[in-house]
Amino acid sequence: MKYAQVLVNIKGLGIKTFSYIIPEELKDLIKIGQVVSVPFGRQGLVKAFVVGFSDYLQEGIKAKKIKEILNEKPLFTLKYLKLLEWVANYYCTDIVNVINLAIPVKLIDKNSKTEYSVEYIKSDGATKRQTDILNKLKEIGKTSLISFEKDAKTTRATMKKLADIGCVKITEEAVYRNPLTIFKDNPTEPLSELSGEQKEAYEGIKKKLKSPNPILLHGVTASGKTEVYFKLIQDVLNEGKNVLFLAPEIALASQLTQRIAKKFGINEVAIWHSSISDGEKYDVWQRLYNNEIRILAGARSAVFAPLQNIGLIIIDEEHESAYKQTNPAPRYDAKTVAQKLAQFHKAPLLLGSATPDVSTYYYALNNNNLFEMPHRFNNSPMAKIEIVNMQEYSRAAYRGAISKQLQTAINETLENGQQVIILINRRGFSTSTQCKACGEVIQCPNCAIPLIWHAGEKLLKCHYCGHTEPLPDVCPKCGSDALRNSGLGSQKVELLLRELYPDVNIERIDSDVLTRKNTHIEILNRFQKHETDILIGTQMIAKGLDNPNVTLVGVISADSTFNLPDFRSAERGFQLLTQVAGRAGRGEYTGRVLFQTYNPDFYVLESAKKQDYQKFYETEIKSRQEFVYPPFTQIIRVILSCDNNDRAEKSIEEIGNRLQELIDQYGFDEHLEMLGPSSCVIEKINGFYRYQILLKNKIHAKGHKFISRFFKTIKLPKDIRMAIDVDPIDIL
Repeated sequence: MKYAQVLVNIKGLGIKTFSYIIPEELKDLIKIGQVVSVPFGRQGLVKAFVVGFSDYLQEGIKAKKIKEILNEKPLFTLKYLKLLEWVANYYCTDIVNVINLAIPVKLIDKNSKTEYSVEYIKSDGATKRQTDILNKLKEIGKTSLISFEKDAKTTRATMKKLADIGCVKITEEAVYRNPLTIFKDNPTEPLSELSGEQKEAYEGIKKKLKSPNPILLHGVTASGKTEVYFKLIQDVLNEGKNVLFLAPEIALASQLTQRIAKKFGINEVAIWHSSISDGEKYDVWQRLYNNEIRILAGARSAVFAPLQNIGLIIIDEEHESAYKQTNPAPRYDAKTVAQKLAQFHKAPLLLGSATPDVSTYYYALNNNNLFEMPHRFNNSPMAKIEIVNMQEYSRAAYRGAISKQLQTAINETLENGQQVIILINRRGFSTSTQCKACGEVIQCPNCAIPLIWHAGEKLLKCHYCGHTEPLPDVCPKCGSDALRNSGLGSQKVELLLRELYPDVNIERIDSDVLTRKNTHIEILNRFQKHETDILIGTQMIAKGLDNPNVTLVGVISADSTFNLPDFRSAERGFQLLTQVAGRAGRGEYTGRVLFQTYNPDFYVLESAKKQDYQKFYETEIKSRQEFVYPPFTQIIRVILSCDNNDRAEKSIEEIGNRLQELIDQYGFDEHLEMLGPSSCVIEKINGFYRYQILLKNKIHAKGHKFISRFFKTIKLPKDIRMAIDVDPIDIL
């Protein structure tokens, strides 16, 4: 072929390819999936992705030459590119955005790491000292040269002499930088025997593996869903196929991978998430591309890793919002992408949760793809849940935060040599700083939200834009010194518990403390080994923790998630409370859970107290149907932002008027409902004023196509940003 078709790595060009002449010296080397350097207009040399070849040029086109191939090994196949193209179309974004997200461009600059190995050949002609070294090498076998020199207390010069006389062979070899080396000492263990309920679910799922629709395993916390997954994985491996296993967060993915490595061995297992190093990513990517990995576990971005020959995709804790990327584009949902990936590979998609997403449960129920495990493994009792009405008990509570009931329960738990989890779903020390004289709340200068006080760093912080500032001595509005921090964050709860229990080992886990690689693994390992008595955390501790010695869970501000103006707030609150309650009593002792709340009669709290998903679902699905929210419609959210409030408002109104005219013109008025334009709930973030349009699309693919085409025609000034969020997880 004379010409290569390439996608140029510049945003805004859409799914448009450009033809470049393949120089003679590159004709036998160039392949689909490689990254090349090409001249592109005034931009000079830019990176581009090879996606095809041809012998002909379109008339009137004058092609330039490819400058060089930047990576010899391809990064993707044509089939993989088709998945990325679908993602770009579905999420209304540029394919270059998708490529740069899916294929970390840093991989191009990461060459294989090599190191020297040494192996024994013979002892003939060696001196006595050399013979001692050779005998040691003979006993060890082929090994790393640098490690052997250290162990044998010898030098590189000596080893080179031995190589020159033919006694050893020194070879330069590529090294696999395996991010799983932290688990290398784990002994493997056999699969567990399934209980009757687990076996029933396993056999039912086996019969549905040819289904084109996702399969849902709904099992209460500690019902043993993971053992069912492992049995299905073993079946897929026996068929010679591979498995993709997703968890919602890095900490959970790490725990999951550790368990997988224990069951299936470390050599054919890999992990993929944003915290592994570029070098590790490069090596894992190449092993995936070469089909050397059998099981890939990871967080949401692992859905784009080039795992070959997929026979099963599992998404655990499928209800978690962490599967959705909210910013920047593409604002993809790993569950949705995984469903398309499963179709490409003709592989089943298995979703699992104790508190499934309402839409997932609805579809599984209606497709007859729902499997239930309503009891804990070995019929262990569910934790006993109590609701503490803080309207009555807040005055007696320690600093108004830790109720007497929770203090008593903690004391009893610690006296019994057991462990405690405390959930507070807010980072920081306090939720706001307010002047008691004039009522002024200190807000972020860039965002329309209060700054959060972080006592450890002695700073006010914005959790949206990252702005920080010291706590002022006086109120910036009235000059009073009556500034007070109010509300609770995880830092403050940690401080209060340390005051109450000065001799107890207490640790906190939230995104503020996860500053180093593997910090989360270290904290959770200490807790698992009972080096920590009380673990305080945000929602990241509400799932995945399987510590049989945890018998008490306390939830501070159990109703905090219900107060958000979002149609999913009740669902999110129920899921969080039910999941964290499931951390208690997973061993031989019955668990106990305390929900502290100012709204004890709310139906979600009652359902969570009884661990009754069915009751919650029946109430919630009626509400969704009445107000036409998912699963009865698709939501598409359009956000316009600008540092000038008037320009943002005027632009969104113009777009809204034009869109409504077209909806009416095409007769879509009964099928596409437009809410707004209106200002966003959080009106300003990072200095940009925000306005939104919400579209309820009741005709799915047809409506999506219409909306997508419309927004592709929108041309905005450079100072106005537009974000299109398909299937948003919130509308704040």
